[in-house]
Amino acid sequence: SQIERRKIMEQSPDIHNAEISKRLGKRWKLLKDSDKIPFIREAERLRLKHMADY
Repeated sequence: SQIERRKIMEQSPDIHNAEISKRLGKRWKLLKDSDKIPFIREAERLRLKHMADY
């Protein structure tokens, strides 16, 4: 989402962060479950790394 957030900010720098979050949330809800899997796996990997580091 960081990459997508940056893209939106580059296209529309006046948009408030909350509005960007709403847009990203809508996009996420429209994705099929199979399209979400890589993102969910990456989130889990980062969670486990954080647990190990701290």
